[in-house]
This record gives sequence, structure tokens and C-alpha cells, in this order.
Amino acid sequence: MSLEAKIEDLTEAINALVAAMGADRTVVTTTAAMAPVIHLPPVAPVAPVAPAPAPAPLYGVMHGPAPEPAPAMPAPPVFAQPDPAQSAALPKAPFTDKKGLIDYVMSSYKDLGVAKGAQIQHVLVALGHQNINDVKPENYDALFAGVEALKG
Repeated sequence: MSLEAKIEDLTEAINALVAAMGADRTVVTTTAAMAPVIHLPPVAPVAPVAPAPAPAPLYGVMHGPAPEPAPAMPAPPVFAQPDPAQSAALPKAPFTDKKGLIDYVMSSYKDLGVAKGAQIQHVLVALGHQNINDVKPENYDALFAGVEALKG
């Protein structure tokens, strides 16, 4: 079967499909004069190609047994305000306002050095605060005692 005959067969098939779909399209027509004839040289047979390696697994695709479920989160800590009887046992803080508190904590940090000074944050957290500016005057003595314990 020649190339021209194949083109004519394909054209008829396309026209039949368009008619079957009921489309309002122009019917394609070809003639042997419209289709150019191309003569290609014969191609030598090609040796079979080895199959491509398997693709890398996609992210999120798990292989092997399922991982153990994560342990449940512990309940958040509940911080109680210091007991007035207990605060009487604490040493009296040498400051009574925010400026004095910050000055004391900054000088203590410098005295302790970077490694031990970072533990001041642990004292704050134990009192239920994340920031030095959140410390209430009733907690000044407890903070002072905690920082002094780091020094000793």
C-alpha cells in the first residue's frame, strides 16, 4: 500500500468521524496532487535498548513497615502563683520596678556568662513567664531567688 493510498484512507476515516460526531466542520479533502511524496532511504535495524532504570520514589511514598505513632503530647504545665507563706521564706529582691528588674537580670546574665546566663530563661518559665516584661511584682522575690541560685 502506498503512502498516497494511506493518506486517502485516513482522510475518509476522519470525515466519517466528523460526520458521526455531528460536528459542523468543513470536511477534509485530499488528492494525490496535494500530498507530497517523500522518499526516505531505508533505515538500518536498531539494536534493542536496555530498559530505563526505575524512577526514584515520590516524596511521601512510604516503603517498608509503617512507623510507630508519635507519643502523645504531655499536658501543658500549670503554674501556680507563689504562696504568700512561701514568699516570706524567699530573700527580698533588691528591686521594686520593671527597670530595676531588667537591670538586675541583665547584670546577672553578664556575671553568669552566656552558658549559665541562658538558664535565666528556665527560671522565668518555671514561674510561668516567657518574657522578662511579663513578670509581676509579686514574683520579683521568686525570680531573684531563682537567679541567685544559678549564681551559687
